[in-house]
Amino acid sequence: MDAMYALVFLSVMLNIVCLYLIFNLNKKLQQQNNSHESKISEEVEELLELFSEEMKMENERLHDMIIEFTQKNHQQLVLDEKTDEISNIGTEETDIGQKDSDDKHFSKETNEVLILAQKGYNAEEIAKILHRGKGEVELLLKFYR
Repeated sequence: MDAMYALVFLSVMLNIVCLYLIFNLNKKLQQQNNSHESKISEEVEELLELFSEEMKMENERLHDMIIEFTQKNHQQLVLDEKTDEISNIGTEETDIGQKDSDDKHFSKETNEVLILAQKGYNAEEIAKILHRGKGEVELLLKFYR
């Protein structure tokens, strides 16, 4: 019987050691899972930060494109308005360019330059509107003013 008690006692001790080892193993697995989960959450957080930075850069690029488009559109509208004014030049009567008492007849282009100058446009704007060189417009303005 003593041998049987010894075997039971040994069996109980082995079961206690096994339970202790299982408990430690479970504890280590939980720690490993927690560290793994924290690594995953850190990786997800980093990815979200990168994504938000990319979105920010993309939004800035889009904002710049919108501003550029708006400016080009505004410039085109101004140019269209100026072109409309030029198309109406032929119907206006002017007395520009009469330095002397005799009647001088100017070409249509010269009249357009002088009318635009009288309206307050500078030489560069007139050159753009009439698709002429700036130097040519300046020369006409100096000569006929």
